[in-house]
Parts: sequence; structure tokens; C-alpha cells
Amino acid sequence: MKSTWFRQLLPHLLAMLLFLVIAAIYCHPALQGKVLDQHDIDGWKGMAQQSFEFREKHGHFPLWTNSLFSGMPAYTVAYEGPVLQTIYFQTLLTLGLPVPVSFFFLACICFYFLCIVFRINPWIGAATAVGYAYATFDPIIIAVGHNTQMMAIAYAPAVIGSLALIYQRKFWLGAALFALFFGLQISTQHIQIVYYTCIMMGLMSVAYAIHEFRNKQVKTLVPAFGIALVAALLGLGTYAVTWMPLKEYSKATMRGGTSELTPTDSTVKSTGGLDKDYAFYYGSYGIAESFSVIQPGIYGGGSMSKSLKAGNSAFASKLAEVGMPEENAVAYANGYTYWGGQPGHAGPVYLGAIICFLFIYGLVVVKSWHKWWMVAAVVFAFLLSWGKNLASLNYFLFDVLPLYNKFRAPSMSLVIPQLVFPLLGAMGLQHLLSSAETADAKWKSFKTALYATGGVFALLLFFYFTADFSGPNDAALRDQFTGMMLQGAQGQQNPQMQQQAASFSQSLISALKEDRQSIFFGGFIRSLLLIALAGGLCFAYIRGKIKPVVLLAGILVLTMFDLLGIASRYLGTDNYLDKENADAVFAPNAADLEILKDTQKPFRVFDQTDPQGPFNGSRASYFHDNVGGYSPAKLSLYDDLIKRQLSKGNMQVFNMLNTRYFITQSPQTGQAYAQKNESAFGPAWFVKSVKTVRNADEEMAALDSTYLRETAVVQQKFAALAGTPAYDSAATIQWIENGNDKIRYKTHAAGNQFAVFSEIYYDKGWNAYLDSKQVPYTKVNYALRGMPVPAGDHEIEFRFEPTSVTTSRLITIVSTLIVLLLLALAAWQSWKNRPVQSSL
Repeated sequence: MKSTWFRQLLPHLLAMLLFLVIAAIYCHPALQGKVLDQHDIDGWKGMAQQSFEFREKHGHFPLWTNSLFSGMPAYTVAYEGPVLQTIYFQTLLTLGLPVPVSFFFLACICFYFLCIVFRINPWIGAATAVGYAYATFDPIIIAVGHNTQMMAIAYAPAVIGSLALIYQRKFWLGAALFALFFGLQISTQHIQIVYYTCIMMGLMSVAYAIHEFRNKQVKTLVPAFGIALVAALLGLGTYAVTWMPLKEYSKATMRGGTSELTPTDSTVKSTGGLDKDYAFYYGSYGIAESFSVIQPGIYGGGSMSKSLKAGNSAFASKLAEVGMPEENAVAYANGYTYWGGQPGHAGPVYLGAIICFLFIYGLVVVKSWHKWWMVAAVVFAFLLSWGKNLASLNYFLFDVLPLYNKFRAPSMSLVIPQLVFPLLGAMGLQHLLSSAETADAKWKSFKTALYATGGVFALLLFFYFTADFSGPNDAALRDQFTGMMLQGAQGQQNPQMQQQAASFSQSLISALKEDRQSIFFGGFIRSLLLIALAGGLCFAYIRGKIKPVVLLAGILVLTMFDLLGIASRYLGTDNYLDKENADAVFAPNAADLEILKDTQKPFRVFDQTDPQGPFNGSRASYFHDNVGGYSPAKLSLYDDLIKRQLSKGNMQVFNMLNTRYFITQSPQTGQAYAQKNESAFGPAWFVKSVKTVRNADEEMAALDSTYLRETAVVQQKFAALAGTPAYDSAATIQWIENGNDKIRYKTHAAGNQFAVFSEIYYDKGWNAYLDSKQVPYTKVNYALRGMPVPAGDHEIEFRFEPTSVTTSRLITIVSTLIVLLLLALAAWQSWKNRPVQSSL
């Protein structure tokens, strides 16, 4: 009996070992103690540093941070829930492996689990799991630091597989695993990937309902859907601690569409979400560009690509002619090979030539009801990915699909075919191996798949011969090089020199087009040869020339060669740094050191030297309370303030934000230095008067002309609370403490006053207390807090105590306990129902 149990388990153990070995080889620098150079993770470190320092001092993370955008909820940056969470299963599933080894290993085992649920041969599951995990979108997002997105992608197959278990009427096991994996995916907080996973689950559920109706099994629908719904709610509940506060916060962010201002431009607005222009600006895939799933070089390599090497780039050779070092020239050439319509493109969504071929074969031979929801999901995903290139449909869907208008980068929907292509391909391979059809019948189906694949390559070949390989930015690039050459001429800018510069620049663009053409044709031949090799293996198997193990081993090796070869162009050994070099990005400069000497806190800093820009970088947030920062979901009112006031340099607004220092660049030395602003208003002040305006537009406009040190601007709807202050020049308001979640002041005045606090208005948790008694406060100066203060000596305290956090922690604990109980019951039931074999 023990030997039988071991034989059943052995293929799964070997598959896990295979996944581990592949990930370890591909990511070997991580096992040598090196870390990835991830831009977005550096941005997160800057944002989160204050929270980690707070935890080190107080033993827990704060709920509010002052390190970016003058203050915002810290649970959007760094937060930990209660001790009882299912997140510990993640460590178990990833074996505690370092990043990014753990990412690829987890994606492989989750997809492998999905294949086992679909009763696919373990070796087929292993081969196609590699296809899922190493599709180029994954190494690309890992390279830039989208770690939570990668984790959400890794969990997606396990979520789908768990739901499929429920529909297979394995209710206890399916419900337990669905709640577990859905909760783990939600814990990543990458709601956009969760959203696409839900689309697949929804389409699968519809297909399941149709299947059951056709087979007159309607009675099974109610318990199956009911259990799935309860399990989904439990999964949501296990990480209520992450999504409930964020859901509350989202209503006040730029993604919630809550700005009260009337638009001043032609931005296409969405109801209650992002502006359409913003949402579709990046990541609207070109329609022809969709062929990148089978041919990675169709539109060049992308800005992160290493497609061109020394010696095989005409563009780099041209640059070398004018003295650019070869290494720099090749890097420059790779950065401009993309010639599609997206304004920024790191690299193609390449699913693998062999995976695409197997998908086409699966379309031909698979008869399962699952095929139809997969086809629907793929079609829908491609339509979504085209974004503004199919605006008539996608703008409509942006407005009508629930929650969809909270997301940007529509090409992210291609994670759906990333999952479906290898899954249907695995089902096709399974049919090839297990079908009772004759060899002739199998060959007939296989020929159909070959013809369909040939049609795809015929289209690619037609596109190759008709394309001009011109990019939308080529003219600007040509003019840039012309200007650079003339600038280097040092006064010899005669007509002949201008003609030579223009001619050379034009030759550079011609060389760039030659590189693009070369990348296209190279990718075309590469994909064609790989499919030919895989097709040859399948043909040999159909004709009885090779055994199944040879076929599957060959498919695995070819898939690894295919996808790892392309993946290494975007995530390779040069993406890793020694840990000490990675930490050097936050070494303080001279300006930081000067500012840190100032102990008269609180105050804020505005960094004008950040390479990402003051409102897209978080370097200064690592050291200071920052007026700027980086966050994809900043408060809507602060986003308005940036666009309407800070971006044009209104010093009154900088002063009300208590901006004591500006980090600027010295024109003499080029180094950063700290420029002190003596006019900053401080943490709080009493005003002489309150100016009432009718609406938000007038409130924002009033900031242009009002001396905010003496006058507070308040909308009419808040005017009753503001009252009429009796200004007393001898009155004082003194800051005592800022503990992130608690801020204290002392006041002294002979008459009633009105205080303005240089703290961002956010009424979803901030409460005001006067002498320990809760009192109302109001929004002033569009983004700050204000409140009347009675005569006498008082202590004012602001406490950040959102009820959503307390409630969500309780829900998380209770839901986690139920899920753990479900897992125990499912394990017991599986053990109880195990097949018992006779010892005779």
C-alpha cells in the first residue's frame, strides 16, 4: 500500500523538482545573495521607509504616513494584518525561496495544480506549466518590480482549478481550496489581475450552467453555485484586512472619480472612475500587435529588450561611427526597436510559439464544454487589450462593466490568454495521447491544426512584406540626432554641415528600420522552426515512431528553450545587483544631510531633483515628509492640488503645506542642495478671517489670489461650522506631537479663533478632539483641515481611527478560522475516502 501511494505521488514530486531546478537555473543570481534591480520596488521602499521606522519604534505599522503627498493612509503602502492569516501558506507553497525564484516556482505549481484538476497527464501539466510561468509578461513585470502583480498571476490558475473542483462536485475540497487560493490572490492587492481572474470564473460558470442544463443536471447547479459563492466570500473575508480599508479609501482617490472640480480640458471622463485618456494612454495594444503572442519580434523588442547584440545592429554600427562606445550604442539601439503605437512599451506579450500551436490544436480536437468558455475568454481579452484602438467598444465597456473604470493599461487583460493558451494546449496534448481515435483520424485533426497555424504565419509574412517598419517617434528621433550633431559642431553650423547632419540622422533612422526588420524576420523564422520541431515530434508519435515519454520530454525541452530564451532578454543576470549596491539608491545626498540637521519639526520637503519628477518619485520620501511622492492612487483632492496649483509653483499653496525646504540643483556644481523657505506657515495657524465660496471651483480659484496665512477659504456648505473668528494677535497654537496616527496641539486665545492645520483632509477615519471631547472639523483651502477653537487654553488632538480597519481585522480572523476548519475537514474527508487496497 505504501509503495502504491508513493508511486502515485512520485510524478508530482518530480514535477515540483523540475520546477525548482528550472527556476533555480534561470534565477541563479538570487540564490547567490543578489537582488533584482527593480525600479518600482525602489519606489515602494521610499514610500514605506517611514512606516518601517515607525514599526521598529512602536512595534506596529502606522495607519497614516506623512512621507508622501503631505499625508495619506499608510495601509496603502505598508501594513500587516492580525497574526491569524492564511498568508503562511504562501511560504509553504514557495518553500521560502528568494525572489524571483519563488515567483516562477509558485506560478508553475499553481498551473500544474490546475492541470491535475482537469485530469491532464502530469508530464503534460509540467510542460505547459513552464509555458504559463515564463511567458514574457512575467519576467518583464518582475524586472520593473511589479511583484504583487506577479503573485496575483501566479495564484490565478489555482483559483480557477479550485472552482473547477466544486463544479466536479468535490464540494469540501473545492470550497476549502477556493477560499484559500482566492484569498491569497486578493492578499496581493492587485485587484486588476483578480478582476481578470473573475472574468474567467464567470465565463466558466456560465459554460458550466449551460452544460448542466443540456445534460438535465439542473439540480446540481444550486449547490455548486451556492458553495462557490460562500467559498468566494470566505476568501474575500480572509483578507478583508487588505481590501476593506482600500475600498473605502478608493472612493476618495483619483481612481474613484470624486473630484468636485469642473474639467478644464477635453479629457474623456468616466463615471466614478479614471479619466479614459489616462486609463487608455498606456497599454492599448495594437490590433496587429496581438500576433506578438506567437511571434515576439513583430513590433520590435520593447524598451527593456536585449534583442540586438553587438555586431548585429545596423543602428548601433552607425552610432559607433560617430564615436559612441559599442555597449552604449547597442543599448541605445535596443531602446528604440519598438515601432508600435504605444507611448511606452517594455516588451511584447509572448506566450510561446509552441504553446500557441498547441492551443490551435486544442481548438481543433478538444470537445469538452470547457473549450467554449476558454474561447470566449480569449476573444474578450484581446478585445479589451486593444483599448483606445477599439474605442467604440472599450469606452463603452469602461463605463458599464462594474469596477472596470478603476483600472488602466488595458493590455493587462492578456493575462487571460496567458492562462488559457497553455491550458487548452494541455487538453489538446492529452487528447493526442489518450484518445481512442485511429492514427489516421489523429493525423487528420493534426493537419487541420497545421493548416490553421500555417495561415497565421502566412498573415505574418504578408505583414512583413507590406510593413514600412516606421515608428511614430522616428521623426522626433531624427530631429534629436540632427540637433545633437549640430550642437557638437561648435559653431561650424553652415548649410553644408546642416545637410550632413540631416543626412546622417536620416541614415540612422534607415538603419533602425533595418534592425526592426531583422528582429521581425528573426522572430518569424525562430517561431516557425520551433513549431516545425514540435509538430515533427507529434507526427512521429502519431505514426508510432516515438513513445509518449519522448514526445513529452521533447515538448518540455522545446518550450523551455523557447520561453526562457525570450524571457532572458527582459530578465537576465544583468538585472541583479549585489545587495549593498541595491541599497545605495537611498544614500542621502548633501541636501538630505543638510535638511536632516533641522530638528524643528514638523515641516515638509519638495524635491525638484528626483529623476522621476517630484510627483512620480519617492526618493525624498525615504528621508523626509514629502510634498510629492509616488502612488498610483493618490487622494483625488491632492491630485487636483498638484494639477491646478503645485505644478504652476503657487508659493501660497506650498507655504500652507508647510514646505520649509526645496531640494534643487545647483547651476554651478550640478549637485542637489537644500533651499530653505522661511515663509512656510508651520504646522498650524490662526487666521484673521474666513472667506466663503460657493463651490469647489471657486475654492480652488481662490487659492490663486488669497493670502492664506491670514484667510481660510471655505465652501458655502461648510461655512456654518467655520463661524466668524475674533482674531487675536496674541493667540497661539503650538504643535506638540505628530505620531502619524495622532497629532496634538495646544492653544491659547482670549477670544474664539479659527485654526487651519497643515494636514490633509480625509474624513474616513480622522477624528478631532478638543480637550478629549470629539468635535467636528471641516475642509479648508481645498485640501487642509480647519476647525473653530473657543477662547481659553485647550488641547486639540487628531486621531486616525478608521472603523474599516477594526472591522476588517475581525472579519479576517473569523474567516481565516473557518477556512482552516474547511481545509481540515477536506483533508479528513479525502483520507477517509481514499481507495483501500488489499494486502493480498
